[in-house]
Amino acid sequence: MPRNTMSNEDFFNITDNHMKHLQNFYNVFAEKKPVIELSLPSQKIYAYPYSDYLNALNPRSQKILKDQYSKAVKNNEMVVFVVDKEKETVKSSTFPILLDQSQK
Repeated sequence: MPRNTMSNEDFFNITDNHMKHLQNFYNVFAEKKPVIELSLPSQKIYAYPYSDYLNALNPRSQKILKDQYSKAVKNNEMVVFVVDKEKETVKSSTFPILLDQSQK
């Protein structure tokens, strides 16, 4: 993963601004418990199988994702990565899964 960092404030501002779409996209694939990625600057959202996403990471990042994903599944949460290709930054966190965001 890139070595640059994204501030927590920037990360949560970005995820807050896209949360409705992140939730809706997760819900399409919820039975597979995907890892969600928001790619910047394109603002495209992807849902990846956990094992595919895990295998694309370096060993340090794999350990972090394993811990995050395990806790997320237990707590009915989703793992969201924000990947900024221009700034070469990556940050992730877990968020509660809301079943239907289409009416908000």
